[in-house]
Amino acid sequence: MRSSPPELWSDESQRRHLRRNFLALMFDGGAYSLGQAFIAVETVLPALILTLGGASWLVALAPTLGQYGFFLIPLFMAQWTERLPRFKSAIVWTSLPQRAAPLIAGLALLFLAETHPRLVLWAVALTPLTMSVGGGFNVAAFWELVSKVLPANRRSSNIAARYIVGTSGGIVAGFAITAILVRWPGPFGYGVLHVISFLCLALSGWSLSFVRELPHRPAPHAGSLGLRAKLRVAPVWLREDAVMRRFVVARSLSFGLWVLTPFMAVHALAVLQKPTSFVGRLTTAQMAGVIAGNLLSGWLGDRSGARIVSRLGCWVTVGLGALAAVNRSEAGFITMFFLYGVANMLIQNGPNALLLELFPAERRPTYFALVSVLVLPAIALSAGAAWALHTATGSLWPAAVTAAGLGVFGQWYFSRLPEPRHAAADAA
Repeated sequence: MRSSPPELWSDESQRRHLRRNFLALMFDGGAYSLGQAFIAVETVLPALILTLGGASWLVALAPTLGQYGFFLIPLFMAQWTERLPRFKSAIVWTSLPQRAAPLIAGLALLFLAETHPRLVLWAVALTPLTMSVGGGFNVAAFWELVSKVLPANRRSSNIAARYIVGTSGGIVAGFAITAILVRWPGPFGYGVLHVISFLCLALSGWSLSFVRELPHRPAPHAGSLGLRAKLRVAPVWLREDAVMRRFVVARSLSFGLWVLTPFMAVHALAVLQKPTSFVGRLTTAQMAGVIAGNLLSGWLGDRSGARIVSRLGCWVTVGLGALAAVNRSEAGFITMFFLYGVANMLIQNGPNALLLELFPAERRPTYFALVSVLVLPAIALSAGAAWALHTATGSLWPAAVTAAGLGVFGQWYFSRLPEPRHAAADAA
């Protein structure tokens, strides 16, 4: 339903549109990723929560707060998405709250930190959650837009290119974070970071406006499912569709990475006795890993398919867990955050592209919504496990071992998924 006829791609004007769309989507994602780097939930946010007096359970939630809306809200939006004749305008307008959230938190940090510290703490902590809720309204439409304006053999590379542009700037952002927090080590410095994040997200929205939606051949109406019907059909699909069942299990296990990450930056600062500005160096290492992960996922995904990318992400998680269990050195922490960047991109890019390849285009928003809500408990459990292990032991190694073990099982489940069955038809 969402793909262009193959003959359109052979026309020179359509090839120009393809290049334009590839670049617009690349810079949209690049600017968005750069904006996220300035308020990174793995490094900047945990340190900021502790600076503002937040509890350890809030630190444990930090890496996952930016995910809940993306995985829950699509359940309510799939029917609307399936009926959209075009996607770009809907994405731009529904993303406004998503892009404005860091500005609100930044202004609170700049002007209210001394007079209303608890209010500022919650404004900061809820920023990634607000962004994810806003993004949840349009994430299914966004992936439909990608599948509509880019052919199948350019999607993995575009997903990778989006992050490469953002994280190339993110390496510079890491040095900027260090400089800003050295100059303003308290809430004011973090407020500056949030305002910069907002400016990058605004640039992302402007870049998206340049995407040109190409004509497409609508498929016969498949009969969109309402919310109640989706909830009723989910157990049936899980029982009868082995591919969907294995995909849900594999995707859930890959979130074991987030059992380890909430306290990595806090642990590094405590072990090395470094000031909070050290999170800038950790962010730089993470961004370098993101670049490596995206280069690898783009190249490997286009050549060998998204399943291999997903499996490799789980194996890198195993390696990260092994290192985190024993490391006490600065070089080791830099390496850990590099490996985290690699693993996180592989387990994001691989399953995202795999979802486009495995499930039929005419019902993909519904599949996307159901898969998202079915893996949501795994995200919450990863945060709960991170908090429980840290509270019980005060150490990082139990979380590291848990993440490594889940990575082993995750790659095995990804290996059980078949070769893509709808990729060829979707490209046509």
